Amino acid sequence: MSTLPQADRFSDDRSDSPYWNESVWFSVSKPEERIHGMIQYYFRPNMGMLNGGPVLWDPSGTNQWDCLYYNWSHLQAMPPGASKFDMRARNSLSVKVLEPLRRYAIRYDQPDFKMDLEWEANAPIHVLTTADPAQAETAKFHLEQPGRMRGKIWLHGREIAIDCFSMRDTSFGPRDYDSLSSGGYFWGIAESSSFHAIAIGTGSRQTVIGGYLWQGGEMSSLVAGSREVLEYGRYGPRLILFEATDKLGRQISATGRLDEGLIFTGYTDHTVLWSLAEWNWGDITHWGDNQEFCSTENFRKIARLEIRPGGF
Repeated sequence: MSTLPQADRFSDDRSDSPYWNESVWFSVSKPEERIHGMIQYYFRPNMGMLNGGPVLWDPSGTNQWDCLYYNWSHLQAMPPGASKFDMRARNSLSVKVLEPLRRYAIRYDQPDFKMDLEWEANAPIHVLTTADPAQAETAKFHLEQPGRMRGKIWLHGREIAIDCFSMRDTSFGPRDYDSLSSGGYFWGIAESSSFHAIAIGTGSRQTVIGGYLWQGGEMSSLVAGSREVLEYGRYGPRLILFEATDKLGRQISATGRLDEGLIFTGYTDHTVLWSLAEWNWGDITHWGDNQEFCSTENFRKIARLEIRPGGF
């Protein structure tokens, strides 16, 4: 069997840091029902550890204990012989490369939740580059790729047909969040265009430090941009304006309406408000999400009404 490309396997240049991280993430949605979720896992190979699993939510429950489904399992041992995209975790999640850099099979089988899904790219990969030193150190290699997720989910006996736009990412590098900034990781996808960006900063306006535009069959990295929060909800943004320019000189101005979102504390040292997003870019709707992150201590202050979202 031919060797998989670097993006589909563990890094060839892993350091001996116990915090070396090899991550995988796919989004999954049923936007017309406001259902949103993720399949995410990461290896800490120098610890022999695997974390992650599926999470699914809608507005009826936005905490880990009352959302539609949550089994983001901590402290699983790495399965013997596991590869980055060819593994079966202790909690039954399995992922396999069907076609390098293009198609992946995702399975999960528990009595109250099952998945039989296939992800397929609709554009090339984009390797994130950034001048931000903290982001560059945390993820020595990080890519995003827009695509489509198709298949079925069975939730407490209900069959849910899935056919949605979906982003995936994968990365490797030493993940140590002691100096984590505040900001947002966000994206939107349509049939023939998409975008992704990371914005860092406090207050209502943040600076874009990386991302891409894909339009007219061409993908290009962002060189400048900003994200402005126009409206806040209880814990984070509800309406966003994203403006940026890529290396080809193309510009984007998109507004995103966000659901309230899942309060995700799986990382323990920082909290993410993970929201389904409906983006308006020109006259085309782009479905995606917004992952609003800050330190756990700052989020605790937001939850206790000691500071307002974005006000720290």
